[in-house]
Amino acid sequence: ERSRKISFVGTAQYVSPELLQHRVDTYASDLWALGCIIYQMISGLPPFRAPTDFLTFQKILKLDYEFPEGFPADAKDLVEKLLVLDHNKRLGSNDKDGLYESIRQHPFFEGIDWENIWEQTPPKISPYLPSGEEYTVPDYLEPGL
Repeated sequence: ERSRKISFVGTAQYVSPELLQHRVDTYASDLWALGCIIYQMISGLPPFRAPTDFLTFQKILKLDYEFPEGFPADAKDLVEKLLVLDHNKRLGSNDKDGLYESIRQHPFFEGIDWENIWEQTPPKISPYLPSGEEYTVPDYLEPGL
C-alpha cells in the first residue's frame, strides 16, 4: 500500500476519515476527495456540510450525508463506492497498476476514451445565470482554456 506522511492541508469538506483519525494517509484519501468532488459537481454542494469544521468532521466520521432528489443513479453508485469509511474498501484503492482501472470502468464514465482523453476538446461550460439571462464571451477574451 502506498502511503504518505500524515498532514492536513485542504478543505474540511473533503478530508478523509483516516486523516481525521490520525491514521496513515494513503492515495485512497484522494479517492475519498474524488467522491466529494463528483458529488459537489453534480449537486452544487459538498456532501458533508455543517456550521463549523468540527461538526463537518463529525459528519464525515459518521458518513452522514444524503443525495438530493434527481441525483443520477450512476453518479450516486460511484460516489457511494468512493465515500467508504474503510479506505481499503474504496473503489480503486486496491488497483495495483496506479491507473485506477476499476474507476475508469465504472458506468459513470461510460463513453470516455481514456486512451485519447488529452486530444479531446473539453465541453463548453457557461457560467450559471438566473433563468432568462444569456452569457456572451466578451470580445477581449478567447473561449477555451
